[in-house]
Amino acid sequence: MARSADTAGGSRGTLGRALTQLHLAGGQASRAELTRTLDCGRSVMGYLLGELEDEGLVAVEPGTRAPGEGGGRPSQQVEVAPGAPVVIAADLAADAITVATVALGGRVVRRERRALPARISVEAGVTRLAEQIAAQLDGERVGAVTVAVPSPVRRADGEALAPLHLHWPQVPLRDLLLERFAADERTAGLAVHVANDANLSALAESRRGAGRGASTMLYLGTATVGIGGGLAVDGTLFEGSRGYAIEPGHVTVNPAGRPCTCGSTGCLEVEADTRALLRAYGRDDVPAEELTARADALLDAAAAGDAAARAAVEEANLPLGVGLAGLINLTDPDCVVLGSSLGRRFELAPDPVRRGIAARSYIDAHGEVPVRPGALADATLVGAAELAFQPLLDDPHAWPHP
Repeated sequence: MARSADTAGGSRGTLGRALTQLHLAGGQASRAELTRTLDCGRSVMGYLLGELEDEGLVAVEPGTRAPGEGGGRPSQQVEVAPGAPVVIAADLAADAITVATVALGGRVVRRERRALPARISVEAGVTRLAEQIAAQLDGERVGAVTVAVPSPVRRADGEALAPLHLHWPQVPLRDLLLERFAADERTAGLAVHVANDANLSALAESRRGAGRGASTMLYLGTATVGIGGGLAVDGTLFEGSRGYAIEPGHVTVNPAGRPCTCGSTGCLEVEADTRALLRAYGRDDVPAEELTARADALLDAAAAGDAAARAAVEEANLPLGVGLAGLINLTDPDCVVLGSSLGRRFELAPDPVRRGIAARSYIDAHGEVPVRPGALADATLVGAAELAFQPLLDDPHAWPHP
């Protein structure tokens, strides 16, 4: 029988905090470390760990003493239990679908990427996505699925408002996936979350990456095309009233600039994304499926000292700084994280970014806001897993027992 969560002050909230700390520690920590972090007594921690063991979430092992360590009883080691639930994280990008199984603690169990044909229809794209998710299941306790999509997403029902880079109209993506999941015994009954890809990257960097410890972190990143972003406050996403907050790609940085798919002109994403970088290098006709590889090669050349490549990076980075200035004025972050290739571009040519910010941000003028490259290679998938695990972290009793 499970212990009472109210005994010795072990409320569900405290139970969730204990599991969250283990999760953010990579799935392994000493009992002493968890006790210190939660600022509770040994007896309370004992009840909490007992509850988590009863739920099949953690395993508690005898401690071992390191060579030369002093006397006293070594602290027990707490790990994610072998049969603990996993989640599925999926990234629906303009050119590929990547699906990963992720364990508590953030460990990627397995991962698969499949190319997506250009201008694939909604029906065919959702079918591929559902099939790839189903193929990832392998007998574990799967608690939930999160799908990242390059679009603002309505929080209430998981509807993708504008997946422009997929050339899709407004799509009820969560409902379409649930229909397909219900028809497949492997996926029937799975909980499904849908969220903006850049928001999920922001969540990941704030909890596990370059923004860890920041109270307010502004994130910008780019995939194949476009620029997305997110705002994390104390490790939680700021989403606005409906889930659409922080769409930096469509902030105007040049009113007389290039037309954007949103119908405006001079948006940040058409002036500073991967396509803009290649245009600055004289490559204005690169097919969508080659954009990432061509941009990586350009950045490699810039890092090796190629003057033309470095000049292209500097040219594309200036509007990035201009866009950041306005976003800093709006959000007052204590750090900015630039993910994916934006981070690499910043490392190669930080001055144009800093000049653009300094010239237009009055907040930055009163104390320079640090700008950092992202630290996570798979930030979108990591963030998708974080969102899928969140109900479990909020209430470890909420998910089914083994």
